[in-house]
Order: sequence, then structure tokens, then C-alpha cells
Amino acid sequence: MQNTMPRHYLWAIGEGLQTYRPGDIIADRYQVQYGKILLDTKPGKTPEMPEEIPGVIEPYLKLFPYRLHIPQVFGQVSVPGKKGTKTIWLLEGGPINGEGVSLVPEITTLWKDATAMRQLNWLWQMAQLWQPLNVEKVGLSLLNPENLRVEGQLVRLVELQPDKKNLTLQDLGRLWQKWVSSANPVIRKFLKQLSYQMIVGEVKNSDLLITQLDKALEVLGRSQVRSVHITTATDTGPLRFHNEDACYPPSKTVISCPPSSKTVAIVCDGIGGQDSGEEASQLAIKVLSQQLQNIPENGDPLTMTTKLEEFACVANDAICDHNDNDERRGRKRMGTTLVMALAHLHQLYITHIGDSRAYWITPSRCYQVTVDDDIASRQVRLGYSLYYDAIKQATSGALVQALGINNSINLHPTVQRFPIDEDSIFLICSDGLSDNDRVEKSWQTEILPLLDGKIDLVTVRDRLIEIANTKNGHDNVTVALVYYQVKYKGQMTEISLPPIDVKTSNLQKLFVNFFSNSQFIENKPKTSMYDLEYRSWWFYVLGILILLGLGGILVYFLSPIVNKLVDKLIEPPSSLPRTPGFSPILSLDVGSFILISGSNDTLNQSIELLTNTRDNTVKGRVANGTILKVLRKLSRPEEIWLELEVCSTKKILTTDQGFIHYLQPKDIGWIQQVKIGNSLDIINSFEESLKQVDWSGLTQRYWL
Repeated sequence: MQNTMPRHYLWAIGEGLQTYRPGDIIADRYQVQYGKILLDTKPGKTPEMPEEIPGVIEPYLKLFPYRLHIPQVFGQVSVPGKKGTKTIWLLEGGPINGEGVSLVPEITTLWKDATAMRQLNWLWQMAQLWQPLNVEKVGLSLLNPENLRVEGQLVRLVELQPDKKNLTLQDLGRLWQKWVSSANPVIRKFLKQLSYQMIVGEVKNSDLLITQLDKALEVLGRSQVRSVHITTATDTGPLRFHNEDACYPPSKTVISCPPSSKTVAIVCDGIGGQDSGEEASQLAIKVLSQQLQNIPENGDPLTMTTKLEEFACVANDAICDHNDNDERRGRKRMGTTLVMALAHLHQLYITHIGDSRAYWITPSRCYQVTVDDDIASRQVRLGYSLYYDAIKQATSGALVQALGINNSINLHPTVQRFPIDEDSIFLICSDGLSDNDRVEKSWQTEILPLLDGKIDLVTVRDRLIEIANTKNGHDNVTVALVYYQVKYKGQMTEISLPPIDVKTSNLQKLFVNFFSNSQFIENKPKTSMYDLEYRSWWFYVLGILILLGLGGILVYFLSPIVNKLVDKLIEPPSSLPRTPGFSPILSLDVGSFILISGSNDTLNQSIELLTNTRDNTVKGRVANGTILKVLRKLSRPEEIWLELEVCSTKKILTTDQGFIHYLQPKDIGWIQQVKIGNSLDIINSFEESLKQVDWSGLTQRYWL
């Protein structure tokens, strides 16, 4: 059967479209279909590119990793007008139906008839998008129901809409509150409670919101009967003499079982042009298959994500060690890409490094869910150029990261997760198949019939290998299919989660962090994030004193005006309050901030960041007043390492320690958590109060 590329529909934004009517052709290429929907009649031709990236489209580029939900800028059209040339921006990958005559339905249109699991799934995706969109000041895009479209399980945005004011989760909570009355009865009480917590400010950050929704999804997921079917295949291809690809389970394997550590599919592609690429891919498969035995059967999403990142780093270290032992340098170092799909409970996790890909096939569309780790994609994410401009560069396809080339401090695996509420197919493959858009051209005829039971998994697998060898044929090819089937058992009962006392939980967390050995606190494992409670009346009093002390410290160090007023009156505290005999244990989660504090411009206890975790090479020293952000946490036997980024620092005028290299904003380094000592204050518990932070200069401005 002949496979053809689907028609290329675009969404137009900007000025200059008002004078055109359906059927009109713009710039001898784009035919107006309906409203702002255009048909690209010359899809093989490169679109017009801007000379400079204007601010109006920059958020699209910065949010490139979220293109599953957010359309991307295809190009521009310059049209003449009475007052000069106007620009129409063209967005691709938007929520336009297959016929190109309309957008897919608004979320409010399908909300009332959706299942409880589907409704929670939509809310969860909105919560995932809230923080990145707010960083780019386009959070309003999630508050306009007309801009929120749904395509099966997926929430998709028509376009990005700039914020007119600073937005908070209270605004999102007010929107969700309007949906309570038409919510599925199973989650109605839960959603009413959750939206209330958001409006009154109890849920102050998206992490806590996502955690709430994860809890509810896990409860509803217990009503699912899940089965996962996996098959793999790898082939040398017609033009190669050896196969640098590898897969797990082994090629031609077929397995069927419930989600567990065994329901995993892995594809690795040894880097072309490198020596022993096949050895690297096979070693990665071996190490990962061993590490996956340590997956907790009932692990929470944060634990699962952290584990998968760690497993990728372990595989990376194994290949790096092999390279180092053989004294391989430069191009002689072996490496491999990685894409791994793991079905766990009601979710599927995708771990990705390199340019092997993962696709999600639904009844309505085929989505590429991974972003290639190549130069072109990096250029887009940094806001430097549009994708179709970036790929014209000679080195656009060169990888910026892969397993085995550098040690793990420079490795940043991507781990995505997808709650599954209906039958879904995930295809992971090497570029022997994905090149030349073969998946996009073939999914409807070759993969989609699997969802209708018209074809079996093995036939689909073998057909994809055949397409890769006959239509592409220039490389090895490896495919793995993960068919996730879902059924529901019995009648679901209404779910309800107790309200969160955020003030209590913050105080409890603060005390556990700083006084973990204190006889005053019962430091037991938490069975639920909702179980936190005070133990006695003194907890209130002591908690208030601690918060007052912390507030004074923050005001002192973060407000230049206050500094001038109180410098002559008080001696600035060098650290947080401590109880004699108790060793503070700091909880430095990824994403939290650290303020280095001291009584003068030199630290009482020096903080030095290392270039890596394997030796004591010092990259530089952080100055008093520096704010750091935790980028990554690496757990090893008996030690925990933190990767820190310098966000802002005060200017060093003098030093009595001789010539010292002080780190500047954007510098990144590593330090053992236990070595941080008494020279810093945790402010991550208060970061939700920092509504706006200026990281650009040497002086920090905070709006509390």
C-alpha cells in the first residue's frame, strides 16, 4: 500500500490575515481553509525565516520540549499592507483535525462526558505545564478554555497567549472550580477540595499540585486491569556489514504481562563513526537490564523518575570506564543512544538520550514524544533559531549528548511519564526507521490497525523493519513496540483525600530537616503526605519562633534597604538557629534554592564546587551572599552529591584569603551534601513566596 504524508495544516497568528477569505492563496503557497487554518500546498519547500527572533515567538522556542502539547513555529509569511509589510506567523503541530476544517474540541465540550481517569489525566497535564508556561510568562494560555483543546488523552494548546499580570495557582484553581459541578461523580469531591486548596493558597506550587493529582490517579488506577505486550526486532540493513544497534528484550522476543520491572523495552544505537558502537549499545542493554531489577513495584513517580535517571547514569559510567580502561580518546570513544519504555502501574515512563525516538500512536494521531539531543534541537530550545532554520546547518544532526562519551556529571537524561487511560501503542526505534519521516508516513496504515484488532503485534513489527530497509535502507534498524491495554473492573467509588495543612507540613518538614535526631519529634516514615500533624502544643510556639527567625534572616540578606537600616544595630546571623548537640540534615531537593550566608565577604566555612564527583579538582569558590540552585542529586553508597548552578552572587571587593577564583552566575559545579555544613540557609521552603526574582545582576530583588 502506498504511504503518503498527511496534509500539512498550519495555524496562523499575527496581523495580516484579516483580508483573506477561505480559498485564497497567500504568498503563492498557503491556502486559507477556515478561520486561521491554512493548508501548506508546498510542504517540501522551506518556509520563510525571520532575520531575528522577535519576543512574540520566543516562548514557543523555549518551550520546544513541550511540543506534545504546544504547537511550534513553522515559519513566517510577509504580506503587504496599507501601513507597510505585516507578518503572519505559522504554527505547526497544533490541535487541527485531520480534515483541516476546524480545531479539535474544547476541553469544556468533552469534560462532562469524560471518565474520571480521563478528567484527572487532563488536569494532571495542565499541572505539568503550569510552571514552564509561567516561567515564559504565557501561563494565561492554560486559563482560556477556548485555547484548551483535547485530543483523546492529550491536552493541546491552540497557541501561546502572553500574560497580562502575574499569575498564581489561585487563578488555575478558580478555573478548575468552575468544572466541579460537571466533573465525574467519582472525583467531584476531590476536585472541589483541590480547587479550594489552590484558591486559598494551601497548594502554593505546581509540585504539590502534581503530587495531589498523582495520588488520585494512583487510587483510580487500582480499578484498571492492565496488560502490556512487547516485541522487539533489530536488523543490520541492506548496506551495513555489522549491526551497531541493540534491543531488549532480545530481537524477535514477544512478552505479555502486567506492568512491572519486566515490562520494559530498550533500543540503543551505537554512534555511527565511533569505534565499537555495537559494544557500547550491548553494554548499555546489559547494565540497564540488571539495574531494572531494582525498580520498586509500588514506587511513587518521583522515586521512579529518579531511579531511571540513575540507571542511565550507571550505564553511562560503565561505558565511560570501558573507554578509560582502553585509553580511548576523542572519536575513538564508543557511545550509544538510548530510548527506554517502562510500563509501571497506570503510567508509562520514557527515558531518552540521543536521537533514537519514541512515538505515541493513538486513534487520532501519531505523536513524537522525544526531542532529539542534537545541535538543531538545542538551538531551538535556547531560542536562537526556528527548527527549519536550525536543521539547515551542516552539523545540525550532531549529537550533544549520548551514553559513554562524557562522565555522568555532564549527562542529562530526559524522563517523561504518561498516565494511560485507554489502549495505547508506543513505538521506540533507532533512526534507521525514523529518518525521512517514515513513521509519520506509515503509522495510519501499518500501526493503527493494531488498536482495532485487525493485525497482530509481530506483523506490525516485521512490517516496520521492512519499511526501514526498503524505504530508507542506509542504516541498521531497531524497533520495539509496547502495546498497553486497559480495561476497567466494576463500579468505581468516590475518592476523597483529606485536606493538606500546608503550614503544618512546612513546619514539620523544616524540623525534620534540621533536627532529625531531636527527641521532640517523632521521626517516623510518612505513610501519606496528608498525615502530618503536630505532636503537642509547644510545636506551635517553637514553629512560630523558627519562622520569625528565618524571616529576619531572609529580609536581612535579600533587601539592600534593610541592610543599610540595621547594619549598625545588629550583628547579622551567620546561619539558621540550631539546637546544641543536633546535626542539621539539609533537605536539598532538585529545584530548591540555597542562600550562602556569613558575617563578612569571606565564608566561615569555605564552599568550593568541584568540576566532577570523581576527583577533588576545584572549579571555584562561592562567595558570601551567593544563591545556588540544585540541578541534580546523585546518590552513591554513603555519600550524596549535589550539582549546583550559581544563580546570583554579590560582588567581591576584597579578600583576605589571597587570590581566589569566585564563581559567577551560570557556573555549575558539584559538592558533597555533607560538606555544605553550616554556611548556608535553606530558602526552598519559602520559594513559593518569591513571586519574581531578578537573577541578572549582583544585587537581588525580591517581592515577598
